[in-house]
Amino acid sequence: MITHLKWLCGLSLALAAPAAAGEPPTVDPGFRFPTVPADRPHARALLANALRYLGPDVRIFDAESGYPVEGWNQDPEKGLFLRSFTQLTAIGQGMEILANVAAGLCETPFLSRKDALARLSQQTRSLLKDQADPTLAADGLLGNFLDLATGERLGPLASDVELDMLADALGAPKAEAVWKALAARDWIKPREDGREAEIVRSASYGWEHFDGPLEPFADNDARRKIMDVLDRRVVMVVFVDNANLSSSLARCIGALSRPAVKDDPAAVAIRDELERFLEAQRDGYARLHDPAAGMFYFGRDATRNRLFGWRDLEGKWVDGHVDYLVNELRGPAAFVVARFGAPIDAVANLGFKLRPYATADGRTLRVLAPWEGSAFQGLGFELAMTELDRPSWRRLLSDFVAVEIDYSTRHKLPGFLSEAYSGRGTQYTGSIGIPEITVSPEPRITDAPSLYTLGPAYSVAPAAVEAFLAANWPDVSSLMTDHGPWEGFDATRRQPITFQTSAHTFSLVLGLLGTASDHMKIYLESKGMAGRLDALFPDGAGADLLSDAASAFAWDAKDRPIESGRDGPALFVRSPRIAEPGVAFVARDDAGVDLSGTVLTLRSRLKSDPVSVTIALKPVKTATNSGPHVIPTEIAIDLPRGDSGAIAIQLPAAPGLSHVKEVVLTFAKSAAGKPLDLAVLELSAAPPR
Repeated sequence: MITHLKWLCGLSLALAAPAAAGEPPTVDPGFRFPTVPADRPHARALLANALRYLGPDVRIFDAESGYPVEGWNQDPEKGLFLRSFTQLTAIGQGMEILANVAAGLCETPFLSRKDALARLSQQTRSLLKDQADPTLAADGLLGNFLDLATGERLGPLASDVELDMLADALGAPKAEAVWKALAARDWIKPREDGREAEIVRSASYGWEHFDGPLEPFADNDARRKIMDVLDRRVVMVVFVDNANLSSSLARCIGALSRPAVKDDPAAVAIRDELERFLEAQRDGYARLHDPAAGMFYFGRDATRNRLFGWRDLEGKWVDGHVDYLVNELRGPAAFVVARFGAPIDAVANLGFKLRPYATADGRTLRVLAPWEGSAFQGLGFELAMTELDRPSWRRLLSDFVAVEIDYSTRHKLPGFLSEAYSGRGTQYTGSIGIPEITVSPEPRITDAPSLYTLGPAYSVAPAAVEAFLAANWPDVSSLMTDHGPWEGFDATRRQPITFQTSAHTFSLVLGLLGTASDHMKIYLESKGMAGRLDALFPDGAGADLLSDAASAFAWDAKDRPIESGRDGPALFVRSPRIAEPGVAFVARDDAGVDLSGTVLTLRSRLKSDPVSVTIALKPVKTATNSGPHVIPTEIAIDLPRGDSGAIAIQLPAAPGLSHVKEVVLTFAKSAAGKPLDLAVLELSAAPPR
């Protein structure tokens, strides 16, 4: 691993030392950020340092293609080759930063607007060339990784292998023996029925290491055939990587359409070529949409013509879908729907969970829960789809950032918990997150905060993030180097996590610049597609579910009758002993009620013990939203004994909430066998004020 650090110590670096203890940091005058006010000195200093990652001495851009390499770390003995390859998300983000420079929204002392346009032109030519190369792309969509090590672009090495592939190369009897030897040598990890395996590449893998169990197959002919199978090149078309690239390119076009640059002949040529690249992706995205499920597939192995997925317990292949709203796929999926006219059900069918979080000051914030609790899943790399122009999303995202700041402040973390390098060797994992808002039941890593999600968080709550940075500046500034900030901080050892990836560093830059949504609006409006975007954020009218708009009934899983009925507008439910009770409010209108973007208010009076309740929002059934692949939309709340007061729950503006047929309350298993005496005094939804 590269361990040499050049710490900030003068005018050659982005951040100058403060004049005295407690004074805010200053930024080299060669940096200028019109979108980041002067009264945000810590955000400006962090942004300036992150831009050092693009400096000429860092050599982050591949000379041949112009693409950014994946990261700083290069240590083959530890399996780190971040300077040997790139990936689509980083390519798009890097181009987006260059477009901001070209548009005059970000100035550095080492990258002029002319240089930025030249790099953009080179990268655009590379994209168009690679899009037409069948070894790198399929149906207009690029493979997710590109190997740059040889000076030419290659597809990635295969990550798995099938016994049948070896049988085709070696013959069945010999293939069986080789398969066992590969497993014994730890080059493969068989799975499923034992005829398919993950390839494990390490320092003892490859042509020079046919020893131990593999020694009987060390002759050159057998060795060549085995390595040809294991190290074949593949085209893996991943939905989210391509969608990230596509949406970044759209924002590049938006940035290059700004007055300062729009008439520059180089900018005009780049815009035209990027639009040509986007249009050529249309068939690829159409192929990744599953009309039966009403969702996008995760991706496709174009080399084997097989969709991404897994085998179930019976050995049957199950195709994987983009099926959850609260992750990094939300924005890219919305862009593909808006730009390419994909069916809106690909967004409408994304389920979500709302979880409560108790803050240090005694508030309860109900936030959209990331599957793994990661800040990255809640915020994405950028907030680029005009979410902050939508009142419901602005509130939900503001609450999410407040939760991140609250948790990190209470646990002395100088960053947010998010998918990243963990500081445990070379581990990169999505298991880093806040336990209280995590959907996954797996344990979380809670001592490895990273910096990159402070970027999108700043675009949501700039004053709050600036204050967080100021409070944690000693630790944050300790992560800064002359090639930008390290990944994050090992809070247990109180030391930097010395990794850097392009996608994370670029996300920090772009979030702090905060131009993404404006550039997306410019792009979509220029294409007459703004209405498609608005359709993804519908404003609902709401409903009073205790009125004649809905009928209500209660039940118990053991077919035990539950006394229920109306007392004026209230609904009461009583039972001396319950098993698995539920209360349903069913819209009388066949079209359901429109709860998109509304505030759902529940008020209850509970005479029995406090109980946890799950509120499920069930849409009117369609051909695509009622299958087993759909994740239910649910809200977790705790009902206290007595009058609960008005519990207000902000719902996101989302097409999946435009036609809600049932609102169903179910009670935690801990309530089984206990009495229930509940009155629902209010259950209504209204647009936010």
